Formats: sequence, C-alpha cells, structure tokens
Amino acid sequence: MIVTLRCLLRWGGLVILFHKSDLWYSLMIDLHKLRIFTVVAQEGSFSAAAQRLYLTQPAISQHVADLEARLGVSLFARGRRGVILTPQGQVLYRYAEQILSLVTEAERAVVNTDALAEGQVIIGATPGAGAYLLPEWVRAFRARYPAILVTIQTAVTRHIIRDLKARHLDLGIIEGEIKARQAHGLTVIPLQRVEQYIVVGPQHPWWGRASIPIAALVDQPIVMRPPGSQTRQWLERSLSRLGLAPQVEAEYDNLESIKRAVAGGKGVAILPDYAVQQEEAHGALWRIAIEGAPLMRTLKLLHPRIDLVPATASAFLKVLAARYSVLSLSQIDQS
Repeated sequence: MIVTLRCLLRWGGLVILFHKSDLWYSLMIDLHKLRIFTVVAQEGSFSAAAQRLYLTQPAISQHVADLEARLGVSLFARGRRGVILTPQGQVLYRYAEQILSLVTEAERAVVNTDALAEGQVIIGATPGAGAYLLPEWVRAFRARYPAILVTIQTAVTRHIIRDLKARHLDLGIIEGEIKARQAHGLTVIPLQRVEQYIVVGPQHPWWGRASIPIAALVDQPIVMRPPGSQTRQWLERSLSRLGLAPQVEAEYDNLESIKRAVAGGKGVAILPDYAVQQEEAHGALWRIAIEGAPLMRTLKLLHPRIDLVPATASAFLKVLAARYSVLSLSQIDQS
C-alpha cells in the first residue's frame, strides 16, 4: 500500500517517489503519456480520445499500454461500450489532474509575462469574431509582445470547445450559444452583448431608415448562413419566437459572401454591427436597428481553468483586459 507520494519534474517527465514497506522507489512517467491517459479516462473510449487528440487509435492504445507496463498495473477495464478506470486507474487519474495542473501553474509562476521573449498563443474563434474582432486585438497584443506568434484558427463553436478541452487551443472566442454540459471543464466569460441589425444594400427601399419593426421582415427575402450553422439555428429560433418564418433567398457559408449578396441585390441580412462598419462607412451597406425587441447575442471568452492557461495566453488576456473590464487582472496573472 502506498502511504507517501512525492512528485518531481525532470526533463519533460515526472519522477514519482513513493514509499512502500519502508523503502523508497522512483518511477519516471512521461507527461505526454499521462495527458493521453487523462483524455482516455475523460472520454471513456480509446477511439474518442484518438479523435480528440488527433492521433490514431493504435497510438493511443500503445501509450496507455506503455504506461500500464511502467506502473505494473491495469489502468482500464475494457468493455463493449468503452473503457472504465480500474481502482488503480482512479488513483492515478486523481494525481494526474493535480500534476498536469501543477505543470502549467509552475510555468505561470516562473515566467514573467511582461518579459516574454518568445512563444505562441493559439486562439480558436467563430467566423465573425475571427474576421472582424481578432485582427485588432492581435495588433494590440503584438505591439506589446512582438516576438510572440499569434495563431487564429476559425471554427464552429463545438469544434472550439472540443479543441480547448484537448489542449489544442489556448483560448476561444465564440458568438454561439453554449450549454452547461458543453462548458464542463471550461471557464466561460461573457465579454459583451452584440446587437444584430437588419442590413440592406443601396437598391433596397429601406435604405436610409434608422429603425424598422421586426414584423416587416415577414415578406422580405433574407440571405442567411447554411442550415447547419449555429448562427442560422439561433436566428430561426429568434424569429420563430416572434412569430416569423424567414423567406430564405440564398445561403452562404461566410459573412463576406452574405454582405456582397445584400449589397448587390434587394434581399436583407441580419448581422452583428461590427461586421458591417467598414461597408457602411463606404456607402455599400446600411444598418437598420430593430424596433422594440432588438436581437442580441453574447460574445464569450472560453479557456481552461486559469491555472491551466499557459503564460503566453495569460499575456494575451492581460492585453484584452484593457478592453473588457470583466477580465480581472488579478485572476489572469500574478506575475
């Protein structure tokens, strides 16, 4: 029976010192294998873990087998519906969560984010935020941290959540709605409410109108996102609650195509204000407020537990906090 356990980090791995029968033993565990083990435990399936980690199932199985051989115990019990942790696996999983958290915490404690000389931060963003908000945020960040590479990956909300949990992303910026079960294990911070506007082109009779009731859309051809997109689903639900069934004129999978279609035709679109500011300034599109019951969505920041956020991502959050007071610097970084 293990009565004492101590851990030391050494050369990318973990040295576990444990006390048994009045003797000390040391065991080297690869942190990469430990992360894979925790994902398998969370997913309850080797195949699901492989998808989440972008590895093959045989590779996942081999890493777990190596870990079991190293420890001399079985970590999972196999069944028709997947795998479950054995009692020994449950013990290791509890320690693994603490260990992986401490690894990131150690980095955050040692690294002075104000003096970061290199590194990378990877951010997942839904299409609107990625195209119209992130470029300005990245410019502000690069002005302060010119040697840190910022990578933006555009994806739908569910993929951003998946990749955050798999640690393939450091931060996520989404416009889509998120359910509590989806957010499990993540911190979700509402940044701002974003008003949605009716958008028309110069040929539309509503050009120049300041506002219009939502009921006026009943006979209007609307240019929308594809049926599978979360934005389309949200808009249809919102209009349905108001007793409206949209007459879809065309469907496009990106905002730029939607804007061009509206600018050159007589259809309308419903878009966030930040997506049409440039076109409005140049007279290509006109933004119309919805009277009475404006349509609103919430821009949200997602990240793992703050102790799991790497130092480079903490630096990005510090810059973002200058725009959004809801981001507390004391919670982001103590360095």
